[in-house]
Amino acid sequence: QDVKLLGKYIVPTGTLYLKDLIAKHNLDINSISYFLPHLSSEFFRNKIAEEIAKYNINIPQEKWFTNLTQLGNVGAGSVYLMIEELMNSGKLKKGDKILLMVPESARFTYAYALLTAC
Repeated sequence: QDVKLLGKYIVPTGTLYLKDLIAKHNLDINSISYFLPHLSSEFFRNKIAEEIAKYNINIPQEKWFTNLTQLGNVGAGSVYLMIEELMNSGKLKKGDKILLMVPESARFTYAYALLTAC
């Protein structure tokens, strides 16, 4: 992936959308147990963390769960593999809230989903 083609807008676009979703749905970000961002590259990790901090969205790194460094970017399957790995890790407890972030850089779109473990 040529990150230069994405320009300077892809990360701010997604984090602004997250800020708007939090406000629209009155989401308590502190209630999130795990944040599963689909990262196509480690290049984006710090950029996303810095950008969400600008909006006072506090998602500490210890709540981030990715498997990019173990599996690589497996495209559309990434988020499903992260969920499966988290479920099988023994860390997930009933009632834990999981925030998924799935960007689609070619179209500058983001999808977020909030799941609750049962």
